Amino acid sequence: MKDQDLKIDLGVVQETLVIPLWARAKDAEKSNPIVNDIYARDIIARIDYDFSRFETRYMENHQLVWPIRAYNFDNCVREFLVNNSNAVVVNIGAGLDTTFQRVDNGSVLWINIDLPDVVALRQKLIPDSEREITIAKSVFDFTWIKNIAQQTEDRSILFMAAGVLCYFEASEVEALFRKLADAYPSAHVFFDAMSRFTVWVSNRAVLRKSGMDSSALLKWHLKKASRLRRWVDSIKVVEEYPMFSRVLIKEDWSKKLIRDIKIASRLRLYNMVHVQL
Repeated sequence: MKDQDLKIDLGVVQETLVIPLWARAKDAEKSNPIVNDIYARDIIARIDYDFSRFETRYMENHQLVWPIRAYNFDNCVREFLVNNSNAVVVNIGAGLDTTFQRVDNGSVLWINIDLPDVVALRQKLIPDSEREITIAKSVFDFTWIKNIAQQTEDRSILFMAAGVLCYFEASEVEALFRKLADAYPSAHVFFDAMSRFTVWVSNRAVLRKSGMDSSALLKWHLKKASRLRRWVDSIKVVEEYPMFSRVLIKEDWSKKLIRDIKIASRLRLYNMVHVQL
């Protein structure tokens, strides 16, 4: 039964956090899910929100972007925790993300950072666990670095940003990388990045047609991870690969979807990037 008190009333940009949650829940309903996010499925069941409009707004190829992205983040975090079991993972722009619930190894410390109105909703739906801390601040309010100084001391750190950085200007993303490199030299950062063309297409074909205003449009794009060295010359590219390249093709996917995925991978339209500061 839905808790009718859990209503979503967020601004235009914050509304975008609902879309990946819904897409992961849809994936979990399938017989052969990509990421099988049962936590997202259960959260959706508790929210009093009209998700039906997403059905026509986002076709099959768009819906799969979010569970595929989650699949890549899960794999990166799990691999990092194999070698750093007592690590700290900082989830930048956590929204209603459930990566911690999916990859928890029993010892990782998980820190979520997001805007106060988003955190207020998150705490209703996903209360912090014993090893989970949520900070209600903009990631660009760098006082959060002092807030977590004690928890991160002498521990390996992985920063993750899923579907977040593309909403900011290049100057803002640069400031973030510079600050992280200064505060956490040798820390790892894993994020997704779109090409200039993908940002343009997404803004026209998805966001503008969805009825959202310009505040929800994508901004930052990245052609190659090595270009980050223009901001922080010590950055090492650990790995960079097309987002769709490591997911097994499903039998029930349409020929058009498979073709689009292959084209996106070949042209490197949407990539996963892992760097060390």
